Amino acid sequence: MKSCSAMESTSCLKFSLMSLIWIIVLMNEIHGYKGCLETERTALLEIKSFFISVSDIGYDDKILPSWVGEDDGMSSDCCDDWEGVKCSATTRRVMQLSLNHTHRLNYYDSTSASLLINMSLFHPFEELQSLDLSSNGFTGIYENRAYDSFGSLKQLKILNLGDNFFNDNILPYLNTLTSLTTLNLYYNSIEGSRTKQGLANLRYLQVLDLRENFNITSGSLTRLGLANLTNLKKLDLGGCGITTIQGLAKLKNLEALDLSSNYYIHGSLEGLANLTNLQVLDLSDNEKLTTLRLANLPNLKTLDLRYCGITTIQGK
Repeated sequence: MKSCSAMESTSCLKFSLMSLIWIIVLMNEIHGYKGCLETERTALLEIKSFFISVSDIGYDDKILPSWVGEDDGMSSDCCDDWEGVKCSATTRRVMQLSLNHTHRLNYYDSTSASLLINMSLFHPFEELQSLDLSSNGFTGIYENRAYDSFGSLKQLKILNLGDNFFNDNILPYLNTLTSLTTLNLYYNSIEGSRTKQGLANLRYLQVLDLRENFNITSGSLTRLGLANLTNLKKLDLGGCGITTIQGLAKLKNLEALDLSSNYYIHGSLEGLANLTNLQVLDLSDNEKLTTLRLANLPNLKTLDLRYCGITTIQGK
């Protein structure tokens, strides 16, 4: 084969690049799965098998139907073709998993056997940044090496565990996810009465949703370590059992605070005066709240006072 002369160097370069492209295409065709990593594809199929195993009989073909393996006789890319999966455009590693409403039951019964999620299922996803496990009826975590499982999720920024049955036992594990910026725990059984640190280590957290955890009290706010979460911008405590906002005065970066439907909340909520960056405040459905002091809230844009018992609003 002749070597390329100086005049032919451009043509040779183009030929070499085209050859490289064809080699890559051929290798992808031989491999069968053009995008996602085989280790992560296998891990996703294990997740599907888990949800099938804990669901009622008859739902096999309705659980993650686009997630197909070799046994199904179909070749597909888990990054582009599988529902609830999003990958990095450069590394083709899974970055986002949406598994909400994946557990299927013929008849919903909150007193049925415990359903534990094994977080080791997510070990292979080294670049996972967002995980949604909401509305699956999970009651807890399979605790064999659970700290290792949570510790492997070093890049996780968004975690949605809402609408399950998690209690305070999950808090020590969540407290290891120090890269989190958004945590949704709405509609669970969190109390904050059986925890030492709560969520105090999650110092990068910007969004925290605890609404409809009915047994969270004002004392719980301190035990949950909320005072340490000084980067919080949005906090939802609607439908909890708090009576005052003790423990929130240090959250000076808060921009949105929901305290709606806390039936026993009372007093004038003096701690609000420290939240000078607050833009949205929801106090609706608080019938026992009669006096409100709004001094030093220069950035407040939205105030919801529907169905309150307020008779006096004090300014500066």
